[in-house]
Amino acid sequence: MSDHEALEGAVAAWVLGALDTGEAEAMRVHVEGCASCSQAAARFRAAAAALPLEVDEIAPPARLRERVLVAAAAARSSTLPSAPARKKTVPVNGRWKPAATIQVGRLYAAAAAATVLLALLVGLVAGALVGRNSVTPAPPQVARFTLVGHGPLTGARGTVIDLKNDGVTLVDFKGLPALAKGKVYEVWLITPGGRPEAAAVFVPDSNGGKVVLVSRPLSGFAQMAVTTEDGPDGATAPTQPPQLYGALA
Repeated sequence: MSDHEALEGAVAAWVLGALDTGEAEAMRVHVEGCASCSQAAARFRAAAAALPLEVDEIAPPARLRERVLVAAAAARSSTLPSAPARKKTVPVNGRWKPAATIQVGRLYAAAAAATVLLALLVGLVAGALVGRNSVTPAPPQVARFTLVGHGPLTGARGTVIDLKNDGVTLVDFKGLPALAKGKVYEVWLITPGGRPEAAAVFVPDSNGGKVVLVSRPLSGFAQMAVTTEDGPDGATAPTQPPQLYGALA
């Protein structure tokens, strides 16, 4: 991930005041000189400004608490440091296609979680307005799927929370075995035709858990899978059959 991509991902956190003093000043200087980030900041400010809108008191959706907790966990979770570009590897079969690395540093993880939290709050207000002014229910904004471990990863699970309107996904992994030195877990999104695209790399905590941010929508993909690859950046294509996977439908 380039420096600009990391800073662009932190715009929401800056707008919400979630960065420390040094990071906030760096963001201010960057936004003043970057047209795309300036536009993004304006969009986030407009979204944040909508939060105080007066709406009738309603009971929050049952899944809101889960979504906020998972997003907060993403901000707390440690992440892999930046590293050189990943090395190329030989695909397992012809359908596996190399994909670009998606690295999430500490700043980007916090920024992404802030983006998710902002989106959740705006979504709740919007949902209240829709419920008050329309008899037509809003379409589902969240989808949930399960990844199940097999073979050496039997007992491991992943809960996939697809925040459709926000174009991001959170995956809450549990029960993952500890990795050998120099290894990482890599998340893949697989198309209906069997072509995988790299989505994230991570190392679980000492309890085998990790909340991982996938900063892209799941539309167009049929499965999510996890393999063990060489660290710190993983592979451009899977080097082994996945042993933790699930359908995205």
